[in-house]
Amino acid sequence: MKDYIKSILDPKLDYNTNLNKLREYLQSYFLYVIYKTKIYQNIVFTGGTALRFIYKIRRFSEDLDFSLSSKAKSYDFDETNRHIQQEFKLAGYDLKIKASRERTIHSALLKFSGILYESGLSPLKDQNILIKVEIDSNPPQGAVEETSVYNSIFMFYMLHYDLRSLFAGKVHALLCREYTKGRDWYDLMWYLSKFSGIEPNYIQLNNAMAQTSKNSASFTPENWKSEIKKVAQILDWAKVKNDVERFLEDPNELSLLTPETFLKLLS
Repeated sequence: MKDYIKSILDPKLDYNTNLNKLREYLQSYFLYVIYKTKIYQNIVFTGGTALRFIYKIRRFSEDLDFSLSSKAKSYDFDETNRHIQQEFKLAGYDLKIKASRERTIHSALLKFSGILYESGLSPLKDQNILIKVEIDSNPPQGAVEETSVYNSIFMFYMLHYDLRSLFAGKVHALLCREYTKGRDWYDLMWYLSKFSGIEPNYIQLNNAMAQTSKNSASFTPENWKSEIKKVAQILDWAKVKNDVERFLEDPNELSLLTPETFLKLLS
């Protein structure tokens, strides 16, 4: 499957777009591997990359985020990494994994060597492409799990959160992330404009807030939008745009990222 990479890259496209396409191919192979090895039964796909694969959001993503399933029976982080490394090695990839599970979030940095050079995207043989994988081993209770079939280059099952639970995770990130991540705001704009009247999974959201915030306020249909508005009004919107720009399929959408857009969508 490694040879397939050259067929998905387009010399007419800019470097950044081809880099996104390459990374997404590796992400899809990763998801296929965890399906093939049954690992997917224990970890739930979440975050922005889940929106990309399941709901076709029009932005690329860097990382792969998962939460431990409420029905997990045989999750082993070290064994998971061994399976991943072995399967990529058998497919011809030079992959090194740097893993850490010192915190609740189990983290693995996947470093692919040589692939940028082999695909013609870099003149440097030793330039790497990185994908970070994180698994929340103690996710907030209340999320709803679903299974979907993904059918593109590969076909496989994905265990993931339902839309309202994914949205709850995004609202939590918007309220609690300690730095400005433009991708969060693009995702919020996508949610609100695509799914009219969408609301977060409040049980999950409030449990997440209890885990990470000293603010014990409970979020309800009456107050969550006003809290998001407060954050939107003090953002550095130049940072928002700078963060998300390189991931957009359509660069023209960047102009939509303004406080006026969000005040209107949240009204």
